Formats: sequence, structure tokens, C-alpha cells
Amino acid sequence: MQDHLPQVRARSLLAIAILLAIIFAGAAIVVAQTRDLRSIAMREGVLVIYSATDENEASDLLRAFSARYPFIKVDYRSLSARDVYDWFRREADGGRNVADVVINSAMDLQIKLVNDRYAQAYRSTESDHLPDWAVWKDQAYAVSAEPIVMGYNPRLLTRDAVPTSHDELATILHRTPALAGRIGSYDPERSPTGYLYVSQDIQVDSDAWDLIAAVGRARPQLFQSSKDMIEQVSSAKLSLAYNIIGSYAFERAARDPNFKVVVPRDYVLMMSRVALIAREAPHPASAKLFLDFMLSREGQSLLEKHHMSPVRLDMAPENKVLAGTNVREVRVGPALMAAIDTMTFERFVRKWREAIGESAPADNQI
Repeated sequence: MQDHLPQVRARSLLAIAILLAIIFAGAAIVVAQTRDLRSIAMREGVLVIYSATDENEASDLLRAFSARYPFIKVDYRSLSARDVYDWFRREADGGRNVADVVINSAMDLQIKLVNDRYAQAYRSTESDHLPDWAVWKDQAYAVSAEPIVMGYNPRLLTRDAVPTSHDELATILHRTPALAGRIGSYDPERSPTGYLYVSQDIQVDSDAWDLIAAVGRARPQLFQSSKDMIEQVSSAKLSLAYNIIGSYAFERAARDPNFKVVVPRDYVLMMSRVALIAREAPHPASAKLFLDFMLSREGQSLLEKHHMSPVRLDMAPENKVLAGTNVREVRVGPALMAAIDTMTFERFVRKWREAIGESAPADNQI
């Protein structure tokens, strides 16, 4: 037995040496790739980003990127989720390519752009650190992981009136007539982000339409952004807002005693902001450097400062409120396009309008 020990040790050492060689070779390739992109980006000198993320929320990330690559002038254009999609697609169709990077919380519209060949493939230097659900075809990348939550004003709702789950929200709305007109929700007809969340609720929860009907009977005020709903709750114009983006909610709650967050205990949708590089990006090297930086440990940490949790496998989110909850990640991929099929959307609109007591027009489009 002892005669074989030197051979075993030799094989083990050889295996370790091969593994180290592979690791160092991979690192060398990444360094070389970044160096080549950097050289080209110096000649490009510009990066144009269309994003549905407020510039204030991205400010630390943008400053750090500019500090690392001072030769790239960043033109960051903060738009609504609908405008990000419409402007980018209209410009691309007209042969006027402006945006290099497109970032949107309307995940399904991002996937549609990839499917319709508006994005280019690029394997990020950070790809090995990302979960399978966060990347599709090396073209669509989740850059954050954010829970969809509820928010309320503690001056207006007593503890027993605060829902802790989707089912409880429906029950409370049934038994609390005073909440009529004081509930905020996305308008899924006008907000692609809001439609995404409702359509995901319907897929996850067989009782989702019961909740939608309860919200409808409460005569909700409808919005196109989470931040507007949060502002209305904080100012006591609303008592509660449903299906809001967690990053905005947690950031406001950290500094505002008039706004609190509820993480539903039955299930939590985990959405992502999805980034892609335009197929005809005028500044592709700068775009690739930005995507790599956004997905790097430094970039993810800077996003996390604004409550956009990291997607990287080697980074645990600092926010512990999701511990033990039933998290349902919204996977980046083609399944997202099913809900934005025209006929599916029209059926949804008819049912949605019935739930909130309105008649649906004939020409709705997602």
C-alpha cells in the first residue's frame, strides 16, 4: 500500500497544478480581454445608456465607472420603462442607433428585444459568477435582484390592519371599507413593469384574481412608477401601495418614519433590472466595459448601496429581511414573452377592467 503513496501524491500534485494552470490561464484571458476593450473604448470616448433606473439610484455606480475609465463620457438617460423600450426600438428601426446599453425593469420587454434581434451577444468576464436564471443567450443579463413588496403609512394603518401576505391583503380589503380609494397599484395597461408583476402573480398564485378583484373593489389609484406610489403613501394621500419595487421601498423606509415595508410571507417575487448591449451599439467596447463593471463585485456593491441586491453567486445580500421567505425569482428568458403576446394581453385587459369596474377599449397594446 505504501509503495503506491508516492504515485498518489504525484497524481494529486499534478491535478492541483493543472487546476491552477487553468485558473491562471482564465484570469490572463480576462485581463487581456479587458485590456483590448479598454484600448478600443479610448478611441470611442462615449457611452450612451437608456435606463428605467433613476439616475440618483445609479449615481455611485456611474461615478465609480467614470473614475476607472475617465476617457469614456457617460450619457445616462433616465426614462420610464415604456419609453426605454419605445425610444430604443424606434431609433433602431429608423437606422438611427443612439443607445449602447439598455437597462429596464420591464424584463419581458428586454427579452422581446433580444428575441427580435436588437441585442448583441457578449459573454461577460463576470458570467461565471452569475446564476443560470440571470443570463439568457449571453445577451440579456440580470444586474440586480429586488423583491416586490407592499408599503404602508404607519400613521394610517394599525398593526392588525397591515397585511402580511397577498391573501391577507385581499381579506383586509374586503373587511375595511375605509381603505376605498386609498390603495395604490401599478396601472398594468400603461406600465409594462406593472403588467409584468401582475402577470407573474397570476402564474404563481392561483388566487391572484381574487386579490385583483378585491383591489378593484377598493377603487385603487393607479400609477406608472413605484416612486410615485411611495411618495403618496408617505404624504398620507394613500394608506397602502401594492406591488412596488423593493429597492425604492427599502431606501425610503430607511429615512422616512411615515413609510414602512411589508415583505409578503406567502411568496415574494424577485425581479431584476435587465441589461443588454444594442446590436448596432455605436460604442460597443465601452458598452462591454460598463456591463462587466456593473456585474463585478465592486459594481454590485455600489448598486446594493441603493438596495438593489447583488445577483452574483459569491455575494450574499446585506438585506436580511428575505431570510426564510418563499422567494420566486423571475427567470431571465423566453418564458417572459408569453404574457406580452397581443391576444394574451387583450384578454388580461378585459378581465382587469372587469375587476376594477371599467370597460376595456379595443385597441390596447403592450
